[in-house]
Amino acid sequence: MRNHLLLAAVLAACSGFVASANAQAVLSIDPTTQTTSTGTVVTVDVDVANVTDLYGYQFDLTFNPNILQAVSSSEGSFLSSGGSTFFINGSNDNVGGTVSATAGSLLSAVSGVGGSGQLAVFTFDAIGNGTSALAIQNEMLLDSNINILSDTTTGGSVTVASATVQAPEIDPGSTVSALTLLIGGLAVLRGRSKESQK
Repeated sequence: MRNHLLLAAVLAACSGFVASANAQAVLSIDPTTQTTSTGTVVTVDVDVANVTDLYGYQFDLTFNPNILQAVSSSEGSFLSSGGSTFFINGSNDNVGGTVSATAGSLLSAVSGVGGSGQLAVFTFDAIGNGTSALAIQNEMLLDSNINILSDTTTGGSVTVASATVQAPEIDPGSTVSALTLLIGGLAVLRGRSKESQK
């Protein structure tokens, strides 16, 4: 009985180790959701988590072009922590709603980077009302031996609402003073007008 329990414990430990060793890297949008108003600039990160030996990557980012317009993209801090890098911003398609072929790679014969961090930063203009889904597609992660790393993705969204204009606060005291000055000014003008007619 004890041998069976010991064997079950060893098998459970081994299966846990295998699952951990084969865990997928996760590409995600950060922040997952955000709300803004028309006319503002929106910043979105694409992050990676739970990755081992990442040497290079490529992906597309899709969005709703009626709500967001892609402006620019830049390299995140994660891959460059492993050495010198080469970064491709990707191509903005504000009709089809895609930033395509954003990519980055280490340059020298070094090991890839492990852990979690920021791969790229994207900037959009918020142009229309509604909610735009953000999705990572056609992704490819490579290790330092140019093997493809297994991954999964998590999308996000940006909600854009009409900008609200607040009415200025009116001080009753200053309003009365302004009206008094206005009425007084009109009275003076009327008086001058009558004088000129004599």
